[in-house]
Amino acid sequence: MSKDKKAGQRATRQHPPTKIIVERHYVGTEKMETVFRRIAEEQITKRVKEIAENSVN
Repeated sequence: MSKDKKAGQRATRQHPPTKIIVERHYVGTEKMETVFRRIAEEQITKRVKEIAENSVN
């Protein structure tokens, strides 16, 4: 980094803006969003059942 001699501070670097491209992805005929939601729901219900079973014991 170069120093700005007038201010005695380091010059800030300017980065070009980052573009994020979002595409819809499918697994078979289903959106990835739906697939991930289903997986998350299955994991949550599994964990809830485990906690419920442990609290009974």
